[in-house]
Amino acid sequence: MNYDQLIQKIGAAVFKIGSNVNSLQKQVSIIGTPGETPALRAQWEKKKNEIQAAVESTNTMMRQVTDICKDSPSPQEECLLQKTRKIQVERLRQQFTDALKQYKKYQSIEAEKERAALSRMRSRTASLRSEITRQPVVDTQYAENDQLVDDDNRQQKLSELQEFQDELDTTTALINEREEAIRRLETDMVTVNEMFREIGAMVYEQGDMIDNIEANVEVAHQRVEEGTAEVVKASQYQNKYRKKVFILLGIVTIAAVVIGLVIYLSTKGKK
Repeated sequence: MNYDQLIQKIGAAVFKIGSNVNSLQKQVSIIGTPGETPALRAQWEKKKNEIQAAVESTNTMMRQVTDICKDSPSPQEECLLQKTRKIQVERLRQQFTDALKQYKKYQSIEAEKERAALSRMRSRTASLRSEITRQPVVDTQYAENDQLVDDDNRQQKLSELQEFQDELDTTTALINEREEAIRRLETDMVTVNEMFREIGAMVYEQGDMIDNIEANVEVAHQRVEEGTAEVVKASQYQNKYRKKVFILLGIVTIAAVVIGLVIYLSTKGKK
């Protein structure tokens, strides 16, 4: 891709990051509440995957466009173009940095809510296991007179035990799912931090590049001034030369006239 194509794609990617982050921020309060459904979690995962892909591709394109600016030839006539590009790239880099900051802020909030929800779920599983352990083994429990416990009571106990076990199984599965989500989130957070470091490196590199551009502009300006001075000097020399020629022609003309008069008068006197 050339410079203009990269600039367009970076702008579109940064907009997509910001849009998806805003959408996630509006729903982050739902995490760990009864309103959190599998469908919502699937939507969130899709948006986060899109954000992560856009972040990584934007970072790559920012590196490419920085290299284009850095490697561009820098003759005098291109100094202004380089400086214009620098302004464009710097503006996009700032927009990308702002979008990353918003995403990082969202990640911190999400991680906090995910961990809080996970802690509550683990507490719940501990309570469920405790309840299950306390339940009597009704299938083998007999009264002192060797009569079975009332069948209705036995069925009720079995039903309660099954409900506890079902909830325990469901909660355990949700815990595993949430732990996996937290691991992915932590990986994404590391990636974003890496992006910030790379942006810092690019800013440093572009600072050197801009110093070179400004130096080229200064050199070009000095050369233009020197050229102008030379033209002025040449014009002054030419004017002086013309004056000398005119003076010389004047002297030659006067001398010719004087000689002509002398010859004329001498010839006339002989007659």
